[in-house]
Amino acid sequence: MSIIDSLKWRYATKKFDTDKKVSDADIATLKEAVQLTPSSYGFQLYKVLVVTDQKTKDKLYKESYYQSQIRDCSHLFIFCSYKNVESKHIDEFIDLMEQARQADDERGYIDKVKSKAKIMLYGTIAKADIGRRDKAEALHWMQKQCYLAVSQLMVACADMRIDSCPFEGFSTEAYDKILDLGDKNLTSTVLLPVGYRTEDDRHQYRTKVRKPIDRLFEEKK
Repeated sequence: MSIIDSLKWRYATKKFDTDKKVSDADIATLKEAVQLTPSSYGFQLYKVLVVTDQKTKDKLYKESYYQSQIRDCSHLFIFCSYKNVESKHIDEFIDLMEQARQADDERGYIDKVKSKAKIMLYGTIAKADIGRRDKAEALHWMQKQCYLAVSQLMVACADMRIDSCPFEGFSTEAYDKILDLGDKNLTSTVLLPVGYRTEDDRHQYRTKVRKPIDRLFEEKK
């Protein structure tokens, strides 16, 4: 199956089969897909909660306008952006970059020093850029990174024939309270319940409606 076939197969699942669970091995693959998502500067300024506890899902269901996917899914992925970006977040990434790329340059001491200097400069530029943003703009920027990740997760799910349904319809304030995010510099941003569709979910049989390619794209030459 091609990736296009997988995307044609997927739909926003309305009814999950509560008797079917996604395997631990497949969840591990989905986590890796999220891990490999591109993000601005590579910082990944978010955390992803994976909820399987039924009591917690039941509480969240009530704060999601009683939409059954939250209650009935196998696993609920909750993408939480940071509320504030701090220097330590950038420093942590720079440390990871330095550790990961130590073996990239084996040409000698001078080249390694140059490489480290470039990494330090990269962090300085990033801090200057982020520092120019006010709090609301910075939060909006970080929340958009969650959407990149949830999109990649949806594609991975489709490729693995795992059903999903992206969610914005929930109370962020209530979710943050239930999940105890208040003191963790995190806020819930977007959800993706995953699992397997029921045979009687009529939405899977509907023709997918999208704009024609020639109306969606415009060539600029």
